[in-house]
Amino acid sequence: MELTEKVILHLPKTVRWEKDGTHLFLDSDSPHWIATDSRGAQLVDWFGEGIPFGQVLHRYASANGLELAKAWLHVHDFAQGLLRVGFASDRPIVRTPYLGRAAYSRPEKLKELWLHTNNICNLACSHCLVSSAPWVKDWGLPADRLLRMIDEAVELGVERFYMTGGEPFLRRDIFTLIRHITESKGRELILLTNGTLFQGELSEAVKALDRKQVRFQVSVDGAFPETNDRIRGAGSFQRATEGLRDLAELGFQTSLTTVVTEANLKELPRITALAHRLGAQTQHLMWPHRRGRMIGQEAAVRSSSNGEGASKKIGLALPSVDQLVVTVREVQQEADLLGITVDNIESIKRRVNGRPGVKYDLGNACWDSLCIYSDGTVYPSAALANIKPLALGLLSEGKSIREIWERSPIAEAFRQASVTKNPHLQRDPFKYLTGGGDLEHSFWANLNGDAKSEAISLQRITELLSGPDPYYPVYTAMMEDAIWEIALEKKEAVNRRSGYDAPRLLHAMGDGTIHCAADDLAVMGEIEVRTLHSNCVLAFDVDKPRQLVRQFYSKAAETPQAELCCPTKFDPSTVGHIPKEVIDRFYGCGSPVTLGDLQPRETFVDLGSGAGIDCFIAAKFVGAAGKVIGVDMTDEMLDVANQNRPLVAHKLGYDVVEFRKGFLEQVPVESKSADLVTSNCVINLSPDKPKVFAEIWRILKDHGRVVIADIVSDQPVPAHLKVNPKLWGECTVGALTEEEFLGRLEEAGFYGLSLLKKSYWKSIEGYDFYSVTVAGYKFEKRSDCRFIGQRAIYLGPMKAVIDEEGHLFPRNVAVEVCTDTAAKLSRLPYVGSFIVVALSLEEGHPRPRSESRAGSGGDLIPASAGMTKPSTGCGPGCC
Repeated sequence: MELTEKVILHLPKTVRWEKDGTHLFLDSDSPHWIATDSRGAQLVDWFGEGIPFGQVLHRYASANGLELAKAWLHVHDFAQGLLRVGFASDRPIVRTPYLGRAAYSRPEKLKELWLHTNNICNLACSHCLVSSAPWVKDWGLPADRLLRMIDEAVELGVERFYMTGGEPFLRRDIFTLIRHITESKGRELILLTNGTLFQGELSEAVKALDRKQVRFQVSVDGAFPETNDRIRGAGSFQRATEGLRDLAELGFQTSLTTVVTEANLKELPRITALAHRLGAQTQHLMWPHRRGRMIGQEAAVRSSSNGEGASKKIGLALPSVDQLVVTVREVQQEADLLGITVDNIESIKRRVNGRPGVKYDLGNACWDSLCIYSDGTVYPSAALANIKPLALGLLSEGKSIREIWERSPIAEAFRQASVTKNPHLQRDPFKYLTGGGDLEHSFWANLNGDAKSEAISLQRITELLSGPDPYYPVYTAMMEDAIWEIALEKKEAVNRRSGYDAPRLLHAMGDGTIHCAADDLAVMGEIEVRTLHSNCVLAFDVDKPRQLVRQFYSKAAETPQAELCCPTKFDPSTVGHIPKEVIDRFYGCGSPVTLGDLQPRETFVDLGSGAGIDCFIAAKFVGAAGKVIGVDMTDEMLDVANQNRPLVAHKLGYDVVEFRKGFLEQVPVESKSADLVTSNCVINLSPDKPKVFAEIWRILKDHGRVVIADIVSDQPVPAHLKVNPKLWGECTVGALTEEEFLGRLEEAGFYGLSLLKKSYWKSIEGYDFYSVTVAGYKFEKRSDCRFIGQRAIYLGPMKAVIDEEGHLFPRNVAVEVCTDTAAKLSRLPYVGSFIVVALSLEEGHPRPRSESRAGSGGDLIPASAGMTKPSTGCGPGCC
């Protein structure tokens, strides 16, 4: 929008925190949050007062001692940022009261099903929820009945199954069930196991399972045998750790889970190290429920502390909230050092950086998740299985899963529960981010003996589920830590070596997230709601966003797909040396290479190189003394590129191309090594576009340039399109607006931005998308830049211009500049628009200065002009 002097920006009511010059503003009702620096916080406060843009501009200029031109740049760019991320509006913000999830929609799809395969177990753990043991001869339902249940669940839309027990691998038919889910039905399966049985025939059978569809969560409750075996049984530590290591070495995705008690609390960071040694990708911390054997263990602790039954075995105690908060932070520090993901922390990070405006509201039990117990009874979740008052129905009575799921009064009581019905959270600013906590823990913490009843009233069930979660303070502490971690990480990432020094919107909720990969909305519409996943399993979704893109383009590598992005025609003279197999697999929206003015001997880098077409084009320009590097994350595309590389080299008579596997957010190229970096319709696929731009700036040489061809939208893409995986892969709904695209490049430190090409691509539901090609340049500010009498003269045709640093250059007026700015304006892309002159101290008049690179236009000729003095001092970010 156009920001005129009279425009008033409207901001929501916020809660605010500050730490070391970084400010957080949380709109708790939306929810939405931003992080900014002190000058940005100053502007948020003023805009929040309802002051018109023009008055804010003058107030900012006065408060910071800036000329109006530079102040306008700062205030304008920051205001545009607030509008862009939806934290400000040109209209008053009116909020619709939230009535709870059940007021807006009913579940439409069952997405996951837990199967309690059996209750017999080879262990008798001290904290077992369902009191499994070797003497519990509950082998579960026969295979044929379970297979029919699996078939029905797939028809209802189930994408992921979970198997738990007892110990699932005690079933002799377990592999029949596994293969039916993963091979016959093509669904994902997560197996919760104690990991102690993977030997002999069972170990051989596991080797044949599908690594992409089968995942394992293995329980280990201590970093040492003494601790673990006291909880889980003699010898269990060695067998479980060996089983976990074997599964990881076989290539399965694995998670190590620990039920957290006072007995193992201090060992949790060491368990993180253990998970790393055993090859687990994630560590899971399971907060214990007050049910099953855990109740007896707590009673034993109380008896011992009262001096009663001193000879009895000491039971397990639940840690305090304060203990948990401290230990979780220690675990995170260890995990960060070792590269292990703690899924509890990762799930919190994803939530606080999810799509803004989505309200989280309790768990997904009875919404899109159910559990079938070993006797065929359907329960809301695995943690609530075999609690008779919560039985939704018995499948053996002729009822279908759908009928029980949709019509059970108890299931409806679960769906009626809401964070809005918890009086303890009404003033909590995090309530729509925490979602009110875990409803299973709320149930057990507030039960007060109701579970012994044959029935619990529906109203009472809803009250229990909506009540306080005893671990809630742990979630809020983790949430605050996650928000600050994100904010401070973004603060450290600010490029302070470029001249762009406007106030920074360091982060806005949702930055760096592909929402379509993990955005399971319970309700979509004016008010959008999302449910929380059961704490029993949180792993296995960490890589899902990139997995989506990899799968999409792996398929495109195998079978060419016409016009996957924008159609592009190539000059035959630039592609005559390239095999047709590569050209057929070109999925871009332009050819930025030919617009990048590549010179012989230069180093060229292409991000998202695909089958290699842009790299092979570049090889012809850089010649035998140049260097070409292609970076892609898709193995199939890299295979196509490397297969055709020798053919291209043979036709050219030299080989200067290499391909590297990597992500755009972490480019495997040395710093300050590239003359030209291009990308072709791939940056919109990245979940963290600012990080991509920062990486491009890092690998470019000083005065190097970037040319990006990509898709932009004419207005922000709405949420319901962003969650469409097909449209993501087609390079559309992940697109930035054109204004944001250019703004992000400026924030990354690029100057001299130019729109080289722009053409209409397509419309989706009334939203227009365009193919654009943008060029920019890198110049790194020096800490020792000085004023030595140099003047820059803008030659027109505009009356005046402002650069990215806020310098105002009236036409034909000599403006004194520092050595850095003089060097920048003496090179592309400013040659032809500026001349830079130096004042001769001996002669008292200007003399020309020329620092242009080869091909930039030759020596500069000064023009007679008046002189102005600088308004500020010198140094990076100020001149």
